[in-house]
Amino acid sequence: MKDLFSKPNQITFIRILLIPIFVLFLLSHLPYKDYIAAFIFIVLSLSDALDGYIARKHNQVTNIGKIIDPIADKLLISTALFFLIGKIQLWMAVIIILRELVITAARIILLPKKVVMPASILGKIKTISQIIAIVSVILSLAFNWWLMLIAVIITVVSGMDYLIKIGKVMGENVLNLPNIITTFRLLLIPLFIINISLRNMNFALIVAAIIILADKLDGVFARITNRATRFGKLYDLFTDFTFMISSGIAFVAAGMIGAYWLIVFLIPSTVLLVTKIAHYLKFKKPYSPPVGKIVVGLAYAGGVAVIINFAYFYQMLVLIAFMVYAYMLFDLYRLFKALKKPRFF
Repeated sequence: MKDLFSKPNQITFIRILLIPIFVLFLLSHLPYKDYIAAFIFIVLSLSDALDGYIARKHNQVTNIGKIIDPIADKLLISTALFFLIGKIQLWMAVIIILRELVITAARIILLPKKVVMPASILGKIKTISQIIAIVSVILSLAFNWWLMLIAVIITVVSGMDYLIKIGKVMGENVLNLPNIITTFRLLLIPLFIINISLRNMNFALIVAAIIILADKLDGVFARITNRATRFGKLYDLFTDFTFMISSGIAFVAAGMIGAYWLIVFLIPSTVLLVTKIAHYLKFKKPYSPPVGKIVVGLAYAGGVAVIINFAYFYQMLVLIAFMVYAYMLFDLYRLFKALKKPRFF
């Protein structure tokens, strides 16, 4: 508890709490609001260096600080990108946000090993490039697109570097063909969302088909090449979750389904993701029953039905929702029974 509320961590918590203030000015119609928003964003970003300096100077570097400090950076960057979509091309924002989600999930995966991966030099360069690019977008500078492109490239490279380091810590080679295929699937998601938003359904269907086919190929190659890893299974699960939720958001934004469907599917999907992570944290291995693959397959079929405007896609969504909730209850029961401690949650 003392480590949690150390001076550096207090600064980090304040940074997180001030993010809504940044958003408030960003969306306001006040005079010079862009300059004010950019100033607040820069101050919040620079405070990252301040808490790190204080932690090192006063010997208050803690494991919890190594976790929440990068999370605070990711929250600030992701929030800024989300509210700047329109000024920033959608695919750029999605790639950066997805990278941050993947790395955050990877940090959780490392918790059972009691290993905390602090930000690397490349990670710090990535953060600086993102900050510069976002400020340039807020201020509508002429060269902001190129700065965002540089930030996207550095973000992807630093993400791959981080995943390789995680593989070494876990004693697994994560830079293998199955995981490369999964990464390819993840990078195709922004392209899918863009085509849905542009109502280019034929191309969106092709991209969706490639993502679905690649989902099967990574598992096949993992078995054939004997490259199946714990990280790979969790990475694949996370990619499935990201694709499904991103698809739901894109469908709602394009007016293809009602917003209530997003809530209907977001709840069980989030619960299932949490139960999978909880199982891994407790038993040090991922769990994926056959019924889960059936549900994922049905979800893919439902997404395709929405894209092609299948006459009975509404009935399909009802059936899929029933199956997903049944699977969620089954997974919760299995986890509670395995833990024998219902108060785990």
